Amino acid sequence: MIYQLSIAIMSLLMFNVFAQRSNDAKPKLIDEIKAHTSGTAVWWTGHNGWLIKHDSILIGTDLVLENEDRESPAPVSAAEIAPLLDISFITHEHGDHFGRNTSRILAEKSDCMFVMPTNCVEIAKDEVNIPAERIQAATPRQPFTLRGVQITPMRAIHGNPKFAVFEEANLEDCGYYITIGDKTLLQPGDTVLLEDHLFLKHVDVLFFSPTEHNMHIQQSVILINELEPYYILPQHRDTMTETEQNRYWTHGYSREVRLMLSKTLQSRYHILGMGEQIEIQ
Repeated sequence: MIYQLSIAIMSLLMFNVFAQRSNDAKPKLIDEIKAHTSGTAVWWTGHNGWLIKHDSILIGTDLVLENEDRESPAPVSAAEIAPLLDISFITHEHGDHFGRNTSRILAEKSDCMFVMPTNCVEIAKDEVNIPAERIQAATPRQPFTLRGVQITPMRAIHGNPKFAVFEEANLEDCGYYITIGDKTLLQPGDTVLLEDHLFLKHVDVLFFSPTEHNMHIQQSVILINELEPYYILPQHRDTMTETEQNRYWTHGYSREVRLMLSKTLQSRYHILGMGEQIEIQ
């Protein structure tokens, strides 16, 4: 019995050693980002936070990297990406999308531009101390180009529990249709399905939120079937601590959506892990 216990303990210790070596061998996310110098790649940082790099241009959407409500720490810090980041996109003022602490660090330690709805501009200047000259206010359906990236702000209408439109939904909130290099990406933000989304002609990469308060299952499937994106990436999931009270916005029905798609679209569907990268071909 003692011999068997000793063997079990030794096996556990050896497993821990090999696991630690494996973790040590895996490059840090910031090193992956720096090493990527050609083509387009995407990293998921949790929730609606994405880092997208095309050649030397790095952009991010709804980066909330320093947040006490996260179940686990972000795979990269704002201080790490600050020297590399060109544009930080913000879809609306809620704290799980407009990360005040993250944006404050980026304002101090980077020279990135901030793209945000007009209803976020005063918050950005007063609460986060972002200089006015580094803020590009976005208005739905009014496209512009910034640092070589083509941006079309999309209308976003915020949902709430029971699939209802949020009583305080702000019509200035934005999603973004982004062209970087030769790739197009759609970040709808927090919104129910709109015709604006269905009218898009070409989307290479779709970020979408299959939560009760956004597009849930049926609307997500409609959007995916209509756009037929080459890369389908669920977000707004598996990041924040989930409770019965907040489940309507913390729980994403990613797997349920995938089951309702054709085999072709399922092959384009990727549920990334925290910090995981995908190359966009």
